[in-house]
This record gives sequence, C-alpha cells and structure tokens, in this order.
Amino acid sequence: MPFKRSFFFKYVSPYTGRLLFNVLLRVLSALFTLVLTITIAPLLSLLFGTAESQSALTGEGIAQSGIEMLEQWVQWSVVQNGKQETLVWVVSALLLAYFLKNFCAYMGLYLFIPIRNKMVARLRNDMFHKFMILPLSFYAREQKGDLISRISNNTQDVDTQMLNQIQQVMVDIATFIFLVAALFFISTPLTLCVLVLLPLIGFLTSFLSRSLKRKSKKLQDTVGRISSQVTESLEGIKTLRSYNTTGYAIRKFRNENELFFSTNTKVLQRVYSSHPLNEILGTSAVAAILVIGGYFILSEKSLRPEAFITYLVTMIQILPTSKNIITAYFTYQSGKGSWTRIKEVLRADEVILEKKDASEVDDIRQSIRLEDVCFTYGKKPTLKHIDLELERGKFIALVGPSGGGKSTIINLIPRFFDPVSGRVMFDNKNVADCKISDIRALSALVSQDTVLFNDSIYNNILLGNPQASREEIIQAAKMADAHDFIMATEKGYDTLIGDSGTKLSGGQRQRISIARALVKKAPILLFDEATSALDTEAECRIMQAVQQAGKQNNQTILSVAHRLSSIRQADEIIVIEEGEIVGRGTHEELFAGNALYRKLCQMQDLNGQ
Repeated sequence: MPFKRSFFFKYVSPYTGRLLFNVLLRVLSALFTLVLTITIAPLLSLLFGTAESQSALTGEGIAQSGIEMLEQWVQWSVVQNGKQETLVWVVSALLLAYFLKNFCAYMGLYLFIPIRNKMVARLRNDMFHKFMILPLSFYAREQKGDLISRISNNTQDVDTQMLNQIQQVMVDIATFIFLVAALFFISTPLTLCVLVLLPLIGFLTSFLSRSLKRKSKKLQDTVGRISSQVTESLEGIKTLRSYNTTGYAIRKFRNENELFFSTNTKVLQRVYSSHPLNEILGTSAVAAILVIGGYFILSEKSLRPEAFITYLVTMIQILPTSKNIITAYFTYQSGKGSWTRIKEVLRADEVILEKKDASEVDDIRQSIRLEDVCFTYGKKPTLKHIDLELERGKFIALVGPSGGGKSTIINLIPRFFDPVSGRVMFDNKNVADCKISDIRALSALVSQDTVLFNDSIYNNILLGNPQASREEIIQAAKMADAHDFIMATEKGYDTLIGDSGTKLSGGQRQRISIARALVKKAPILLFDEATSALDTEAECRIMQAVQQAGKQNNQTILSVAHRLSSIRQADEIIVIEEGEIVGRGTHEELFAGNALYRKLCQMQDLNGQ
C-alpha cells in the first residue's frame, strides 16, 4: 500500500496498536452520539402524547424501523409503568449515553497525548542525528538559522497542525459516519436529496487545499530565512556596528518579515475561508431539508413530525462535525509544508557513507598516505593528484598561498570529505573501507574557526577525552599555555565561558581548543591555523610543547600555518600552490631551493637559518 511506503508511516507504525485502541474509543464515542440522537424521537413521542398510540411509523428504511422499535418499547413502558417512570428511564438512558460519549472522547484524547509527544520527540531526535552525520558540504549550502527553524518550528507545526488534527478528525469522521447512517435510518429519500451537495463540497475543498499546501511551504521557507537572518545578525552584531551597516540588516529583515506577513495573510485567508464555506453549505442543506422534509410530512405523509425533528437535530450535529473535518483537512494541508521541509533534511544524502562490512582500525603504526588524490568543490579542481605520506611520529607542515588546498587535505584525513579520485590510506587500509568512528578517533583537530560550547572550561577541554582525569586536563592546559589564565578566572577550570566562549579572548579560546585536542592523545594531531589568534612568542612556545609531546607519544603532527615561524622546526614542510605540491623538504632546504617558499619567508622577515 502507498501509505505503508510513505515516510510518515515510519513514525506512525510503532504505535499502531495504541492508535487502533484510540480509534475504538473514538468509534464508541461516536456510537453513543448516535444513541443520543435516535433517542430523541421516542422522547418527543412520549412528551407529545403520541406514545399512547399503537400506530407504527409509516416511513421507509431500516432506520425507521429502529426508531419504531424504540417507540414501541416506550409505548409498552407507558402501559406497564406509566408516563412518569418511562420518562425517568428515557432521560436516564440519555444521561448515561452522554456520559459514556464524553468519557470515551476524553480517554481517546488522554491516550493520544503520549503518542503525539513520542512521535515528535523521535522526529526531533532523528533530525538532530541527521545533522550530526550530514557532510560539511550540506552546511555550506544551508543556513544555520533555517536548520534551527526546521528542528524547532517545523516539528512543532507537525504536532499542532498534523498530529493534533489527526486525533480530532478520528472522532469527527466516526461521528459523521454514524450520523449520516442515522439520517438514512430516519428517511432514505430525504437523505439522498441532501447528499447531492457533497460533490460540490469535495470540489471546493480540493481546490482550496492545493493552493494552501503551496502557500504553506513558501511560508515555512520564509520563517527559516527570518530565523537565519536573526542568527547571523546577532552573531555578527559587532561587525554590523563597526561598519555602520545595521540599517542594511534592518531593511533586509523587514523585507523578509513583509514577505512573511503577506504569505501568512494569504494562508490564513484560505484557512478561514473554510468557515463561511461550511456555513453557506450548511444553511443550504438545512433549507433543502425544510423544503423536502415539509413535502414528505404535508403531502406524502411518509414522515412523522417527531422523526423530522430528530432528522433536523441529527443534521445540526452533522454540520459542525463536517465543518471540523474540513477545517482539520485545511490545517493538515498547512502542516504538510512543515513536513516537507523536515523530509528534505531527513532524506538529504549523507555522501560520507560507512560500508556495511567496514573494517575496524585502532591505531596508525606506520603512516598516513594520500595516493593520487584529486578533489573539487565545484568545477575548479582544489587538489590535483596529491601524493603525500605522513610518517608516524613526524611533524609535517603544509604551507602556501591561501586557497591552495591545505585545509582540504586536513579535512580528508578524518574523512569529512571523500576524494573525487585517489584514496587516503591508514597504513594499508583505505579509510573508505573503515568504520567512520574509528577513523575519527585516531585524530584530533584544531581548526582555524575555534568552536567552544556554553559550558565550563573544564568540560570544554574534557570533550576531547571524556575519560581523562583532572590531572590530565590540567597537563593539557599547561601544554597549551592556558593554565595560568584559567586559574586567573573567577572559578578556575569551573568558570562558565558563555555562548561560543564569548567571555574569553580569541587567543584564550584557541588555547582551550588546543588543550582539548592534546588531551585526546590521538595518534595524529591536525592543526589548521590553530595558533592564528596568538602572538608569535606564545605561538612558538605552544608549538614547541606540542612538538615535544608529539615525539614523546609518537604522534604525527600535521599543521597548516601561514606564520612560518611556528613550523620552521618541522621534520618536513610541504609547499602547496593551486592544489599541487610544488616543494617539499626542511626549512633550510626549501629556503635554498624553492622560490615560492623563500618568497613567503622573506615577506615575514624569516631567514634560512
């Protein structure tokens, strides 16, 4: 079945049993509504005094017989017990049916609440898990604020506009079916005349819902862009103010907000158009019933007044029920715009996939090799046939002009990207054939964009190795030249650093980031402009400590640096220009024999010694 293959079924299927029980409760609630309805005719016959008559109803159909059977019971009770006692019995039956109807409806709502919440919680969990495994190229295309909107606003919309409507429409549909059945029971000819309006209702509903779904998707995209702009503007508030461009940000936000206003207005206009549509159709139906029913009563004598009043009461109950169903359908269609945006994330290609039979790797014993590696972000190649070996325990530096592909090489090793061609080898194992978690456990990365979390200094360093002792944390901080400034803070290692470490300077944030990498004690350390925010003296001091620790622990260090003073003691320096290796050797060798490297050194007043 198409529904079983649908994406939505994946989140509904675990709760099938509880949903079926919930449906049973809704059906019972609707059944008791039917009991309340069909009991009106015998009650009226009792109150109007016609119950004393032994004449049967002359109308047609099974329902007429059902009402007739109830009236015969009332007639029998009047004869046996009198009118007063019979009235008590009929009213008691009505009260019991009313209580059971509301009890079943409440229990259905009560039991559906945890199902709704579990489905939404699972949906958010799956989205966040997807965020954690999607490739970096995905985040280059998408805006952070828009993704936040999808996991927060859109999942909430699925709850309120889809799941909530499903729980409500279950009882409405069951009630609608029973009440329509009651109409046929009372008078089949009259009901057939009324049902002529249904094709018109279906056509108008379908036309408006298709338009609503398109507008809703556009509305949710606009909400995502607004969220993205707010996030970007708050993160870059210092830059906006320094360049006096807050006015530009305000105008841009107002334009998006105006688009949201106009789109939301159209969506709500279409949603609320269902209300007058229902009123018009309902009034038309009542008018048709009065005319046709009056004809049956006055001319053909085929419908008794009590049955006709019961018919009108039943029809009056159907009108708000059908109105709720149509409104729920419109709201559900509106929620599908949010559901579409969620599916776009959950169905996004992971690109970096782990093979089912991926092999384990727990160490690097010899070297990491890039064999004939090519990579491109777009049409222009970023790396061209790179052959590079990083021996265990060596300090390797990557230098060269910006945009040459140095950071790309760094990102290939923990498999943030896969090469377009060629392969990355850990000893004799292709990283594409290994478990991703094992590959990333073997390296510690410090990127040029320092990322810290709104937690204590201690916990930010501990993130590198959750099993590390406090002594190991302190030792890593000392190696990163961070211990002194940490102890000078209010609570030392337990000091909270604020959102993204805003309470610290750029250099302090980088030192904590370096300490986090060092405490991991991974076989390979990846430094991508890791000391760019530090002064030259601190940079040299930290790199000397890192290099010394690397030799002691037999760690491979791969460092990208534009400030060449920090890597002049490297075992090997690789010069990269426009995606190609144009030189390799020690500092002295390259200064003497490589024009590009010598030029870079001279620009920084660095000699060949």
